Amino acid sequence: MKSNVVLFERGAEFYFDLGFKYVQKGKLNTALRYMEKAAGLKPSDSFILFNYAGLLAELGEVDRSSQVLLNIIKDLDPSYLECYFGLGCNYLQMQKIKKSVEFFKLYLEKDPDGEFSEEAEELLEMLTMIKDANNNLDDEELEKIYSIEEEAIHHLEKREYEKAAQKFEAVVEMLPNAIPARNNLALAYYYLGSFEKAVELAREVLTYEEGNVHANCNLAIFYNKMGVSSWVEKQLRIIKKLQTDNEDYLYKIADTLGSLGKHAEAYKAYKKVLTISPDNTLYTHYAAIAAYNCKRFKESIRLWESLSKLDNGDGIASYYIEAALKAAENEEGAVNLAYIYQLPRDEIKNRLDFIYKFIELPGSACREMIQGNDKALEILYFGINFDKCFLRKLIFNKLKNERLLETEPVLRKFIMQRDVENHVKMESIFLLNTIGAKEPYTVDFDGEIKNVSIDPLSFPEAEWKEDWEQVKRKALSMMKSCYSRPYKKIVEDIWYEFIKSTYPDVPETQETDTWAAALEYTYAALMGVGPGFADIAEKYAIPVSNLEEKYVRIHQIIGSKFILGKEKK
Repeated sequence: MKSNVVLFERGAEFYFDLGFKYVQKGKLNTALRYMEKAAGLKPSDSFILFNYAGLLAELGEVDRSSQVLLNIIKDLDPSYLECYFGLGCNYLQMQKIKKSVEFFKLYLEKDPDGEFSEEAEELLEMLTMIKDANNNLDDEELEKIYSIEEEAIHHLEKREYEKAAQKFEAVVEMLPNAIPARNNLALAYYYLGSFEKAVELAREVLTYEEGNVHANCNLAIFYNKMGVSSWVEKQLRIIKKLQTDNEDYLYKIADTLGSLGKHAEAYKAYKKVLTISPDNTLYTHYAAIAAYNCKRFKESIRLWESLSKLDNGDGIASYYIEAALKAAENEEGAVNLAYIYQLPRDEIKNRLDFIYKFIELPGSACREMIQGNDKALEILYFGINFDKCFLRKLIFNKLKNERLLETEPVLRKFIMQRDVENHVKMESIFLLNTIGAKEPYTVDFDGEIKNVSIDPLSFPEAEWKEDWEQVKRKALSMMKSCYSRPYKKIVEDIWYEFIKSTYPDVPETQETDTWAAALEYTYAALMGVGPGFADIAEKYAIPVSNLEEKYVRIHQIIGSKFILGKEKK
């Protein structure tokens, strides 16, 4: 039987161009998915691999980036000289000074007039200064120090301030002019309540580097906590004079101004950082908060409207737009908003209360609760994004059990989200079919818009047999810990669709191991993950030919359920 699956395969250039577009938009994690696909399709294309390596480094995966670059110059194209510069930068990022110097020198020897020759020379000069500043410690000694610093940062992030302080103290003792470590040590003491010690450390940093952004901003925060307003104002004057085009520094300045209640200045600072990263959702939201707190409500609404086009539809923008509209009508009663990128706690509690009440109500009451109620549907959409495991499962089960067709817009919007895993989208498609939503179901699979159809067939669930259940249980037990993402619901749906579609002439399924193996392979093939025929046959201790036979049978039935095609414009 011929399969009705129509696949639209794209070339490496398509995925590379798509990835590059997301790089330009600042959505690097999304870009990485497409760059990886491009690199996988053309593993010998040095240009694609070089750009893939650059993106990996940008996202902090420096080891992987270096492996890609070394692969290019060793196995693919030794004349791709930019790779040497890239390796120099990577080793510098990993703080391996000797290796970094080695590759910058190699780059300059091989291409003295190259595109990055000036940068390489400047970096070599800087590395010489770093070696002097680090008391000429070798890479191994420095690596140990940096390892301690990473542990300290980890403790700081986990709010284990005493442990963080101890580690940072060790780093500063070994490297007295380690400025980032001193700044972080000052923060650790600040969170421990040792404000005077925090101030002392911040001032020490300024003896090394007078214009250090973090130290100056931290001092303003420390003075404010100590209640010394005259010192705060003095420090703020210094901060406003700091000149930088560095995105991280600009954000630190904007964040400091906002936290100190200088909302007009914070608004200007966030607008400046937005010129560097215009699609950054955090900056857009905080700029809107600052505008709101300045009572520039129209501007805050404009920014939140921009945010609504950038975020994942979690309702943050719509909530704040509503708040700004109300504040514009009653400026006197408007209360300043906190600089947090989430819904206020009270609003989250109210939404969760609504969702749990919805789940507990009988079907008729649920329908009455959501029918024609866009706000209620928005809250349900918030719920399936808020908790990606427990709460989403509860909501999905409720929609399925009560056949709540009224929630169709929520699910259709959800399967178009690019940051939702494909297996969750598959589950949502089955759910749409179950509640009676009309086909096709338009879904975004890895940037490609496709229409999915599932043939609905009636099946009396009371007829479900024990040997069918045994196949499903066997497959799920054998798949446990073998797949990195949730698979249970999809496997259940695939098996249910197979039984339903062949009923009443369901094939004999007493060969539990063989059918279970075929069910696992079907899932792996559908999701593009997992092992091949031989591996799964060995895992279940069955002949490969038997596995292939049963898989073909399942695929013939399940494959015809999915008609995938590019959306017609």
